[in-house]
Amino acid sequence: MLKRNVLFVLGVGALTSLFSQRVTVGSGSYTTTFPGTDIAGRNSYPSGSPLVVDSLKSKPVPTNDWWSAKLKSAHCDNLFNYPLTMKTVNQGLVVSYIPWGVISDIQPIVVGVKDLNASSSLVAAYTDWTVTMEWKESTRRFQTTMGMGMPMLYFQKGSSDSARVLVNSGTVTVNGANLIIENAYNGADSVVYGPSGTQWVKRGTSYISGLNGKNYWSMMMLPHNSLSLKNAADTFQRYAFVEPIRTQANWQYVESTNVVNTEFDIKPRVHEGTDSTVLSGLLPHQWAHLSGANPTYTGHAIVTGK
Repeated sequence: MLKRNVLFVLGVGALTSLFSQRVTVGSGSYTTTFPGTDIAGRNSYPSGSPLVVDSLKSKPVPTNDWWSAKLKSAHCDNLFNYPLTMKTVNQGLVVSYIPWGVISDIQPIVVGVKDLNASSSLVAAYTDWTVTMEWKESTRRFQTTMGMGMPMLYFQKGSSDSARVLVNSGTVTVNGANLIIENAYNGADSVVYGPSGTQWVKRGTSYISGLNGKNYWSMMMLPHNSLSLKNAADTFQRYAFVEPIRTQANWQYVESTNVVNTEFDIKPRVHEGTDSTVLSGLLPHQWAHLSGANPTYTGHAIVTGK
């Protein structure tokens, strides 16, 4: 749930200045100028510069998105994309599942590349509801793309790097090119998908792979109603390497009926396989109000909160 602060500007001069830059839209309006801080000093410009890659430094960035805290901090937690809970650390991306209660410091699964120890991660790309983060340190490079409502995470590495999956809790089963991780935290089961021909080498609680010469892999939280984790992992294999590279929400307001129609568009990049469908979830307020060309349902569900 998002909370929005309403700023009441007092003083004739301030009101005149604000309203002189007012743009009317229907019965409402917005201002094109900075309204200034309030008496308590709030609503000021953010300090510092956004932590983004060089190609984004001259572009505007969203400041009220589910991942926006990453713009201010070298590393951040509380990255909720429904269903996953994530945070960034020097070694890569911590993947957890916390549908309720207090966020803990536990790191059930950490995905990155071998020997990575980056003091920060940067925002490398973003679209309407996805974000790509990048870790770079010495010759090592690791990227992850995640999206709101998407149970699949997409990873990239440098050509000289080896993928690393650190499993601090849960039971791991190597299933061909994949790792099935059972009950890592709060009953969550996951599968790490390696490209065809991938072999994983176990070193302590880490699993290392050169990914058969490829630079991509992925990870998915499996549905709670999975009777067989292997069967579930095999079922979703077809989506494992179809990465969303652009998401866009297009809407139209029908004034006569007070209805907003929204079309969600996802552009895929197929790394491997013949399927071009991106696996995505729908929240209750979305699947309860579908119209037109409905998506194809998998018949599976994931609990995102209690």
